[in-house]
Amino acid sequence: MADAIKFIHAADFHLDQPISGLTEFPAHLKTRLANAPYDAASKVFDLAVAERVDFVLLTGDLFDVESGSARAYAFLLSQFQRLAEKNIHIYWSGGESDFPDRWPSSVALPDNVITFSSSIIDEIEHRRDGERVCAIFASGFDSKRLSLNDFDGSESDIFNIGMTYGPFESGNLTGANIHYWALGGKHKSTTFEKSETIGVYPGTPQGRRPQETGAHGFKLCRVDGKGKLRVQTVESDLVRFIPQKVAISENVSVKALKESLTERAMKLVGDSPEQLVLTRWYLATEGEFNPRIRKSEWAAELLEWLRDEFGRGEQAVWSTDVKVEAPKNLPSNWYEEDTILGEYMRAVARYQSDDSLKLNLHQYIPQAVKGDTIGDIGFVSRESRDSILRKTGMVGIEYLAAHKEIAEISSNEIELGIEIE
Repeated sequence: MADAIKFIHAADFHLDQPISGLTEFPAHLKTRLANAPYDAASKVFDLAVAERVDFVLLTGDLFDVESGSARAYAFLLSQFQRLAEKNIHIYWSGGESDFPDRWPSSVALPDNVITFSSSIIDEIEHRRDGERVCAIFASGFDSKRLSLNDFDGSESDIFNIGMTYGPFESGNLTGANIHYWALGGKHKSTTFEKSETIGVYPGTPQGRRPQETGAHGFKLCRVDGKGKLRVQTVESDLVRFIPQKVAISENVSVKALKESLTERAMKLVGDSPEQLVLTRWYLATEGEFNPRIRKSEWAAELLEWLRDEFGRGEQAVWSTDVKVEAPKNLPSNWYEEDTILGEYMRAVARYQSDDSLKLNLHQYIPQAVKGDTIGDIGFVSRESRDSILRKTGMVGIEYLAAHKEIAEISSNEIELGIEIE
Protein backbone atom coordinates (compact mmCIF):
# COMPACT_ATOMS: atom_id res chain seq x y z
CA MET A 1 0.00 0.00 0.00
CA ALA A 2 1.73 3.12 -1.22
CA ASP A 3 -0.29 5.84 0.47
CA ALA A 4 -1.19 6.48 4.09
CA ILE A 5 -4.80 6.35 5.30
CA LYS A 6 -6.22 8.62 7.95
CA PHE A 7 -9.68 8.18 9.44
CA ILE A 8 -11.77 8.93 12.52
CA HIS A 9 -13.77 6.35 14.44
CA ALA A 10 -16.56 7.61 16.73
CA ALA A 11 -19.76 6.20 18.23
CA ASP A 12 -22.46 6.56 20.87
CA PHE A 13 -23.19 10.28 20.53
CA HIS A 14 -26.63 9.94 22.20
CA LEU A 15 -27.33 13.52 21.22
CA ASP A 16 -30.68 13.82 23.00
CA GLN A 17 -29.60 12.06 26.19
CA PRO A 18 -29.01 14.68 28.92
CA ILE A 19 -26.40 14.72 31.64
CA SER A 20 -27.81 12.88 34.65
CA GLY A 21 -26.86 12.20 38.25
CA LEU A 22 -27.30 15.72 39.55
CA THR A 23 -29.76 16.38 42.36
CA GLU A 24 -30.11 19.91 41.05
CA PHE A 25 -29.09 21.81 37.94
CA PRO A 26 -27.42 25.09 38.89
CA ALA A 27 -28.72 27.94 36.76
CA HIS A 28 -25.27 29.17 35.73
CA LEU A 29 -24.33 25.71 34.37
CA LYS A 30 -27.55 24.71 32.61
CA THR A 31 -26.47 25.86 29.16
CA ARG A 32 -23.11 24.08 29.39
CA LEU A 33 -24.76 20.88 30.57
CA ALA A 34 -27.47 20.99 27.91
CA ASN A 35 -25.04 21.65 25.06
CA ALA A 36 -22.33 19.20 26.15
CA PRO A 37 -23.44 16.21 24.01
CA TYR A 38 -23.59 18.39 20.89
CA ASP A 39 -20.36 20.26 21.63
CA ALA A 40 -18.53 16.97 22.17
CA ALA A 41 -19.88 15.46 18.94
CA SER A 42 -18.92 18.64 17.06
CA LYS A 43 -15.28 17.97 17.89
CA VAL A 44 -15.45 14.75 15.86
CA PHE A 45 -16.34 16.67 12.72
CA ASP A 46 -14.05 19.60 13.55
CA LEU A 47 -11.06 17.29 13.65
CA ALA A 48 -12.14 15.47 10.50
CA VAL A 49 -11.94 18.78 8.64
CA ALA A 50 -8.76 19.96 10.37
CA GLU A 51 -6.91 16.69 9.71
CA ARG A 52 -8.38 16.23 6.22
CA VAL A 53 -9.15 12.61 6.96
CA ASP A 54 -10.15 10.19 4.24
CA PHE A 55 -13.36 9.19 6.00
CA VAL A 56 -15.25 8.98 9.30
CA LEU A 57 -16.59 5.73 10.76
CA LEU A 58 -19.71 6.09 12.93
CA THR A 59 -20.63 2.87 14.72
CA GLY A 60 -24.06 3.42 16.16
CA ASP A 61 -26.31 5.17 18.67
CA LEU A 62 -25.82 8.68 17.37
CA PHE A 63 -29.37 9.48 18.50
CA ASP A 64 -32.81 7.89 18.52
CA VAL A 65 -33.93 8.11 14.90
CA GLU A 66 -37.60 7.49 15.74
CA SER A 67 -37.99 9.91 18.65
CA GLY A 68 -35.05 12.25 18.13
CA SER A 69 -35.45 15.99 18.37
CA ALA A 70 -35.38 18.39 15.46
CA ARG A 71 -32.14 19.69 16.91
CA ALA A 72 -30.48 16.27 16.62
CA TYR A 73 -31.59 15.84 12.99
CA ALA A 74 -30.46 19.36 12.06
CA PHE A 75 -27.13 18.92 13.82
CA LEU A 76 -26.23 15.70 12.01
CA LEU A 77 -27.38 17.00 8.63
CA SER A 78 -25.30 20.15 8.98
CA GLN A 79 -22.21 18.18 10.03
CA PHE A 80 -22.66 15.61 7.28
CA GLN A 81 -23.01 18.39 4.71
CA ARG A 82 -19.97 20.15 6.12
CA LEU A 83 -17.86 17.03 5.49
CA ALA A 84 -19.44 16.58 2.05
CA GLU A 85 -18.10 19.98 1.06
CA LYS A 86 -14.62 18.73 1.99
CA ASN A 87 -15.10 15.45 0.10
CA ILE A 88 -14.88 13.42 3.31
CA HIS A 89 -16.92 10.23 3.31
CA ILE A 90 -18.98 9.02 6.28
CA TYR A 91 -19.64 5.33 6.83
CA TRP A 92 -22.48 4.86 9.30
CA SER A 93 -23.54 1.51 10.78
CA GLY A 94 -26.55 1.79 13.06
CA GLY A 95 -26.82 0.70 16.66
CA GLU A 96 -29.85 -0.17 18.77
CA SER A 97 -31.43 3.28 18.47
CA ASP A 98 -30.28 4.73 15.15
CA PHE A 99 -30.91 2.31 12.31
CA PRO A 100 -30.16 4.48 9.27
CA ASP A 101 -32.91 2.80 7.25
CA ARG A 102 -35.41 4.42 9.63
CA TRP A 103 -34.15 7.87 8.67
CA PRO A 104 -37.17 9.73 7.23
CA SER A 105 -37.28 9.50 3.45
CA SER A 106 -38.35 13.13 3.26
CA VAL A 107 -34.98 14.21 4.71
CA ALA A 108 -32.29 13.23 2.23
CA LEU A 109 -28.81 12.38 3.48
CA PRO A 110 -25.89 13.92 1.59
CA ASP A 111 -24.22 11.69 -1.00
CA ASN A 112 -21.06 11.33 1.11
CA VAL A 113 -22.97 9.35 3.77
CA ILE A 114 -23.02 5.58 3.24
CA THR A 115 -25.24 3.55 5.58
CA PHE A 116 -25.44 -0.17 6.26
CA SER A 117 -28.28 -2.59 6.88
CA SER A 118 -28.27 -4.98 9.84
CA SER A 119 -29.40 -7.94 7.75
CA ILE A 120 -26.31 -8.29 5.54
CA ILE A 121 -22.60 -7.47 5.59
CA ASP A 122 -21.72 -5.00 2.86
CA GLU A 123 -18.27 -4.63 1.36
CA ILE A 124 -17.18 -1.22 0.12
CA GLU A 125 -13.82 -0.22 -1.28
CA HIS A 126 -12.83 3.28 -0.32
CA ARG A 127 -10.94 5.04 -3.09
CA ARG A 128 -8.81 8.13 -3.23
CA ASP A 129 -8.22 9.69 -6.63
CA GLY A 130 -9.59 6.51 -8.17
CA GLU A 131 -7.17 4.19 -6.32
CA ARG A 132 -8.22 1.58 -3.76
CA VAL A 133 -6.89 2.46 -0.29
CA CYS A 134 -8.94 0.22 2.00
CA ALA A 135 -11.94 -2.11 2.15
CA ILE A 136 -14.76 -1.76 4.67
CA PHE A 137 -16.89 -4.76 5.68
CA ALA A 138 -19.84 -3.32 7.55
CA SER A 139 -23.20 -4.18 9.04
CA GLY A 140 -25.59 -2.54 11.49
CA PHE A 141 -26.66 -3.94 14.84
CA ASP A 142 -28.09 -7.46 14.80
CA SER A 143 -29.16 -8.85 18.19
CA LYS A 144 -28.67 -12.40 16.85
CA ARG A 145 -25.06 -11.82 15.83
CA LEU A 146 -22.93 -13.65 18.39
CA SER A 147 -19.65 -13.74 16.49
CA LEU A 148 -17.86 -11.91 13.70
CA ASN A 149 -16.97 -14.96 11.59
CA ASP A 150 -18.93 -13.70 8.60
CA PHE A 151 -16.77 -10.59 8.21
CA ASP A 152 -14.36 -12.01 5.66
CA GLY A 153 -11.53 -9.98 4.17
CA SER A 154 -9.53 -12.97 2.97
CA GLU A 155 -9.84 -12.02 -0.68
CA SER A 156 -8.81 -8.40 -0.15
CA ASP A 157 -5.17 -7.38 -0.53
CA ILE A 158 -5.53 -3.91 1.03
CA PHE A 159 -6.14 -2.60 4.55
CA ASN A 160 -9.42 -4.10 5.79
CA ILE A 161 -11.85 -2.67 8.33
CA GLY A 162 -14.67 -4.61 9.98
CA MET A 163 -17.44 -2.35 11.21
CA THR A 164 -20.48 -3.15 13.39
CA TYR A 165 -22.24 -2.59 16.72
CA GLY A 166 -22.70 -5.01 19.61
CA PRO A 167 -21.23 -6.54 22.80
CA PHE A 168 -18.10 -8.30 21.58
CA GLU A 169 -14.92 -9.41 23.30
CA SER A 170 -11.43 -10.31 22.11
CA GLY A 171 -12.47 -13.89 21.32
CA ASN A 172 -15.13 -12.62 18.91
CA LEU A 173 -12.60 -11.00 16.56
CA THR A 174 -12.60 -14.05 14.32
CA GLY A 175 -13.32 -12.64 10.87
CA ALA A 176 -10.56 -13.42 8.39
CA ASN A 177 -7.97 -10.80 7.40
CA ILE A 178 -9.59 -7.84 9.23
CA HIS A 179 -6.95 -5.38 10.41
CA TYR A 180 -9.15 -2.96 12.38
CA TRP A 181 -12.51 -3.67 14.02
CA ALA A 182 -14.58 -0.49 14.37
CA LEU A 183 -17.12 -1.33 17.06
CA GLY A 184 -19.89 0.57 18.83
CA GLY A 185 -22.12 0.11 21.83
CA LYS A 186 -19.82 0.70 24.82
CA HIS A 187 -19.60 4.11 26.43
CA LYS A 188 -16.17 3.41 27.87
CA SER A 189 -13.26 3.32 25.45
CA THR A 190 -12.10 -0.30 25.11
CA THR A 191 -9.41 -1.89 22.95
CA PHE A 192 -8.81 -5.57 22.24
CA GLU A 193 -5.49 -6.49 20.71
CA LYS A 194 -5.13 -9.83 19.01
CA SER A 195 -2.60 -11.25 16.60
CA GLU A 196 -2.78 -9.35 13.31
CA THR A 197 -5.90 -7.39 14.36
CA ILE A 198 -7.26 -4.87 16.85
CA GLY A 199 -10.82 -4.25 18.06
CA VAL A 200 -11.78 -0.76 19.21
CA TYR A 201 -14.77 0.72 20.99
CA PRO A 202 -14.08 4.48 20.92
CA GLY A 203 -16.56 5.13 23.74
CA THR A 204 -18.95 8.04 23.88
CA PRO A 205 -17.62 11.54 23.15
CA GLN A 206 -19.44 12.78 26.26
CA GLY A 207 -20.05 10.87 29.50
CA ARG A 208 -23.62 11.20 30.78
CA ARG A 209 -23.77 9.54 34.21
CA PRO A 210 -21.70 9.45 37.41
CA GLN A 211 -20.75 5.87 36.51
CA GLU A 212 -19.10 7.10 33.29
CA THR A 213 -16.09 8.59 35.00
CA GLY A 214 -12.99 10.15 33.52
CA ALA A 215 -12.22 11.42 30.05
CA HIS A 216 -14.28 10.49 26.97
CA GLY A 217 -13.67 10.98 23.29
CA PHE A 218 -13.07 9.22 19.97
CA LYS A 219 -10.24 7.78 17.86
CA LEU A 220 -8.00 9.22 15.17
CA CYS A 221 -6.38 6.39 13.19
CA ARG A 222 -3.43 6.47 10.82
CA VAL A 223 -2.13 3.72 8.57
CA ASP A 224 1.32 4.26 7.08
CA GLY A 225 2.55 3.09 3.70
CA LYS A 226 3.60 -0.28 5.13
CA GLY A 227 0.20 -0.95 6.65
CA LYS A 228 1.22 -0.14 10.23
CA LEU A 229 -1.71 1.20 12.25
CA ARG A 230 -1.54 3.89 14.94
CA VAL A 231 -4.64 4.67 17.03
CA GLN A 232 -4.80 7.97 18.91
CA THR A 233 -7.39 8.85 21.56
CA VAL A 234 -8.84 12.35 21.19
CA GLU A 235 -10.61 13.75 24.25
CA SER A 236 -13.82 15.61 23.41
CA ASP A 237 -15.92 15.79 26.59
CA LEU A 238 -16.97 19.16 27.95
CA VAL A 239 -18.35 17.75 31.20
CA ARG A 240 -16.40 15.17 33.18
CA PHE A 241 -17.41 13.03 36.15
CA ILE A 242 -14.48 12.59 38.53
CA PRO A 243 -15.44 11.18 41.94
CA GLN A 244 -13.07 11.71 44.83
CA LYS A 245 -12.51 9.41 47.79
CA VAL A 246 -10.82 11.08 50.72
CA ALA A 247 -9.61 9.27 53.82
CA ILE A 248 -9.95 11.44 56.94
CA SER A 249 -9.57 11.13 60.66
CA GLU A 250 -12.86 10.88 62.59
CA ASN A 251 -11.76 13.90 64.61
CA VAL A 252 -10.72 16.05 61.68
CA SER A 253 -11.46 19.72 62.11
CA VAL A 254 -13.55 21.47 59.50
CA LYS A 255 -10.68 23.86 58.86
CA ALA A 256 -8.22 21.06 58.11
CA LEU A 257 -10.72 19.23 55.93
CA LYS A 258 -11.45 22.36 53.89
CA GLU A 259 -7.75 22.91 53.33
CA SER A 260 -7.35 19.41 51.96
CA LEU A 261 -10.48 19.63 49.79
CA THR A 262 -9.27 22.96 48.44
CA GLU A 263 -5.99 21.39 47.38
CA ARG A 264 -7.82 18.52 45.70
CA ALA A 265 -10.34 20.78 43.94
CA MET A 266 -7.58 22.98 42.55
CA LYS A 267 -5.79 19.90 41.21
CA LEU A 268 -9.02 18.82 39.48
CA VAL A 269 -9.19 22.22 37.78
CA GLY A 270 -5.55 21.95 36.74
CA ASP A 271 -5.93 18.42 35.39
CA SER A 272 -9.13 19.18 33.42
CA PRO A 273 -8.91 22.87 32.49
CA GLU A 274 -11.32 22.62 29.55
CA GLN A 275 -14.01 20.61 31.32
CA LEU A 276 -16.74 21.31 33.81
CA VAL A 277 -15.88 18.72 36.47
CA LEU A 278 -18.74 17.05 38.33
CA THR A 279 -17.51 15.56 41.58
CA ARG A 280 -19.09 13.36 44.22
CA TRP A 281 -17.00 13.38 47.39
CA TYR A 282 -16.71 10.20 49.46
CA LEU A 283 -15.27 10.70 52.95
CA ALA A 284 -13.87 7.45 54.36
CA THR A 285 -13.22 7.79 58.07
CA GLU A 286 -10.57 6.27 60.28
CA GLY A 287 -10.04 6.28 64.02
CA GLU A 288 -12.38 6.82 66.98
CA PHE A 289 -16.01 7.11 65.88
CA ASN A 290 -17.41 10.64 65.83
CA PRO A 291 -21.18 11.05 65.28
CA ARG A 292 -20.73 14.72 64.43
CA ILE A 293 -19.59 14.04 60.89
CA ARG A 294 -22.53 11.68 60.28
CA LYS A 295 -25.08 14.44 60.76
CA SER A 296 -26.81 15.40 57.53
CA GLU A 297 -26.35 19.08 58.39
CA TRP A 298 -22.58 18.63 58.52
CA ALA A 299 -22.40 17.16 55.02
CA ALA A 300 -24.92 19.70 53.68
CA GLU A 301 -22.88 22.62 54.98
CA LEU A 302 -19.70 21.17 53.50
CA LEU A 303 -21.44 20.66 50.14
CA GLU A 304 -22.68 24.26 50.09
CA TRP A 305 -19.18 25.50 50.84
CA LEU A 306 -17.67 23.39 48.05
CA ARG A 307 -20.19 24.71 45.54
CA ASP A 308 -19.72 28.34 46.52
CA GLU A 309 -15.95 28.07 46.58
CA PHE A 310 -15.26 26.08 43.40
CA GLY A 311 -18.47 25.78 41.38
CA ARG A 312 -19.16 29.32 40.25
CA GLY A 313 -16.37 30.17 37.82
CA GLU A 314 -15.67 29.27 34.22
CA GLN A 315 -13.22 26.55 35.30
CA ALA A 316 -15.69 24.98 37.68
CA VAL A 317 -15.71 21.93 39.92
CA TRP A 318 -19.36 21.37 40.75
CA SER A 319 -19.86 19.11 43.73
CA THR A 320 -22.91 16.90 43.29
CA ASP A 321 -22.86 15.28 46.72
CA VAL A 322 -20.87 14.64 49.89
CA LYS A 323 -21.13 11.11 51.29
CA VAL A 324 -19.65 9.99 54.59
CA GLU A 325 -19.01 6.28 54.30
CA ALA A 326 -19.94 3.94 57.11
CA PRO A 327 -16.91 2.94 59.23
CA LYS A 328 -15.69 -0.63 59.28
CA ASN A 329 -15.64 -0.74 63.08
CA LEU A 330 -17.67 0.92 65.83
CA PRO A 331 -16.76 1.30 69.53
CA SER A 332 -17.32 -2.11 71.16
CA ASN A 333 -18.71 -0.58 74.36
CA TRP A 334 -21.68 0.79 72.40
CA TYR A 335 -22.97 -2.75 72.03
CA GLU A 336 -22.91 -3.23 75.82
CA GLU A 337 -24.77 -0.09 76.86
CA ASP A 338 -28.07 -0.40 78.69
CA THR A 339 -29.57 2.24 76.38
CA ILE A 340 -31.79 2.40 73.33
CA LEU A 341 -28.63 2.75 71.27
CA GLY A 342 -27.18 -0.41 72.85
CA GLU A 343 -30.35 -2.40 72.17
CA TYR A 344 -30.41 -1.16 68.58
CA MET A 345 -26.75 -2.03 67.99
CA ARG A 346 -27.17 -5.51 69.45
CA ALA A 347 -30.19 -6.14 67.20
CA VAL A 348 -28.25 -5.13 64.08
CA ALA A 349 -25.26 -7.20 65.21
CA ARG A 350 -27.43 -10.31 65.53
CA TYR A 351 -28.46 -10.02 61.89
CA GLN A 352 -24.86 -9.35 60.85
CA SER A 353 -23.55 -12.46 62.61
CA ASP A 354 -26.41 -14.87 61.79
CA ASP A 355 -27.30 -15.33 58.12
CA SER A 356 -30.24 -17.52 59.08
CA LEU A 357 -32.08 -14.42 60.28
CA LYS A 358 -33.89 -13.28 57.17
CA LEU A 359 -34.47 -9.68 56.23
CA ASN A 360 -38.19 -10.15 55.64
CA LEU A 361 -39.47 -7.00 53.99
CA HIS A 362 -42.72 -8.49 52.75
CA GLN A 363 -44.60 -7.39 55.82
CA TYR A 364 -44.10 -3.81 54.66
CA ILE A 365 -45.42 -4.42 51.14
CA PRO A 366 -49.15 -3.78 50.52
CA GLN A 367 -51.15 -6.97 50.15
CA ALA A 368 -52.35 -5.87 46.71
CA VAL A 369 -48.87 -6.06 45.19
CA LYS A 370 -47.32 -8.99 47.05
CA GLY A 371 -48.17 -11.41 44.25
CA ASP A 372 -47.10 -9.01 41.52
CA THR A 373 -43.65 -8.58 40.05
CA ILE A 374 -43.00 -5.63 42.35
CA GLY A 375 -43.27 -8.08 45.23
CA ASP A 376 -39.77 -9.27 44.33
CA ILE A 377 -38.35 -6.21 46.07
CA GLY A 378 -39.10 -8.01 49.33
CA PHE A 379 -36.25 -10.43 48.68
CA VAL A 380 -32.78 -9.31 49.75
CA SER A 381 -29.79 -10.93 48.04
CA ARG A 382 -26.76 -12.12 49.94
CA GLU A 383 -24.69 -9.48 48.16
CA SER A 384 -26.95 -6.67 49.38
CA ARG A 385 -27.42 -7.94 52.94
CA ASP A 386 -24.14 -6.65 54.46
CA SER A 387 -24.48 -3.25 52.84
CA ILE A 388 -28.08 -2.89 54.01
CA LEU A 389 -27.22 -3.83 57.58
CA ARG A 390 -24.29 -1.41 57.72
CA LYS A 391 -26.49 1.41 56.46
CA THR A 392 -29.23 0.37 58.88
CA GLY A 393 -26.78 0.63 61.74
CA MET A 394 -25.72 4.09 60.62
CA VAL A 395 -29.32 5.32 60.47
CA GLY A 396 -29.82 4.32 64.10
CA ILE A 397 -26.53 5.88 65.13
CA GLU A 398 -27.44 9.16 63.43
CA TYR A 399 -30.51 9.50 65.66
CA LEU A 400 -29.40 7.70 68.84
CA ALA A 401 -25.74 8.64 69.27
CA ALA A 402 -25.96 12.43 69.10
CA HIS A 403 -25.05 12.65 72.78
CA LYS A 404 -21.65 11.13 72.01
CA GLU A 405 -20.42 14.31 70.35
CA ILE A 406 -16.63 14.58 70.21
CA ALA A 407 -15.14 18.05 70.18
CA GLU A 408 -13.05 19.16 67.24
CA ILE A 409 -9.33 19.35 67.77
CA SER A 410 -7.08 21.90 66.15
CA SER A 411 -5.75 21.17 62.68
CA ASN A 412 -2.14 21.06 63.86
CA GLU A 413 -2.92 18.22 66.25
CA ILE A 414 -4.13 15.71 63.65
CA GLU A 415 -2.65 13.84 60.76
CA LEU A 416 -4.99 13.98 57.81
CA GLY A 417 -4.36 11.20 55.32
CA ILE A 418 -5.71 11.75 51.81
CA GLU A 419 -6.39 8.84 49.50
CA ILE A 420 -7.77 9.51 46.04
CA GLU A 421 -9.45 6.91 43.85
